[in-house]
Amino acid sequence: MNVIPISGKDSLAAALVQTAHEPGDYRFFFNDTGVELPETYEWLDRVERVTGWTIERVGKDLVEVIESQKVLPSPKVRYCTRESKIKPMEQWLGTGEFNVYFGIRADENRIGYKPLSKKCQITPRYPLQEHGINLGGVYAILQGKDLLPPAFYWQSLENKVDELWAQNPSMWGDWRDFVSFHEKRLLFAGRTRNNCYFCFFQRKYEFCWLSETHPDLFAKAVEMEETIGGEGFTWCDQPLLEIAKKKERYITRRANEIIKYINGKIYQTIVNISSDNELSNTSCGLFCGK
Repeated sequence: MNVIPISGKDSLAAALVQTAHEPGDYRFFFNDTGVELPETYEWLDRVERVTGWTIERVGKDLVEVIESQKVLPSPKVRYCTRESKIKPMEQWLGTGEFNVYFGIRADENRIGYKPLSKKCQITPRYPLQEHGINLGGVYAILQGKDLLPPAFYWQSLENKVDELWAQNPSMWGDWRDFVSFHEKRLLFAGRTRNNCYFCFFQRKYEFCWLSETHPDLFAKAVEMEETIGGEGFTWCDQPLLEIAKKKERYITRRANEIIKYINGKIYQTIVNISSDNELSNTSCGLFCGK
């Protein structure tokens, strides 16, 4: 059986490349933890409409998993992907032999899939690597089909960059002249990945984005932190409510990072230096917004 997990831009591009080069019968699935962002579910619905595929939802409710563990997941206690995504996937597959196609790009150096169960014989394949497709190629494929994943655009962040840029005007003019469409998507995103809304890999400014754009979800994350986490155990290195109080500080810090990046692009343009370094994304694995 041929199986393709879809969770983000790279995995969707891998699915499109694989089905185009080797037409056949494929099953598509999304590891649904029940705590994805609304934009992610809307995107999955659009992918189904455009491709005609059925993307099965496979996973275990992560809130229930966390309540049963009685401890918040963290970089040191990373049971969430294993219990909510990988184990349910392997149970869903059952026994037999499977080709599973993952979205690792040709320009990435990261660990591939390692099975937890010995009941199903999984042969991992990486179509993007096989066909030499990098990040630019992924964007080209998805943009051509109008299937780019959510941008999580944050207007407040762009406003802050405009404010700081105006305080120290550049002789080169508007910063927008030096930022591509895809760079702007990444730079002004309130999230770097469409992971779970309380993912502990988020940076502080991302939790600030959540508090502004999805206050209901932010409130749920706070409640879990206070009831399950308890004293001293938080999603980040400080309580979410404290982070929200310092929103101006974190949005300003992020805006300054963006300005530093743009100034670097301007310098490269002036002296005719090319750079292959892409903006970094944060993900906890192949099944989380990949």
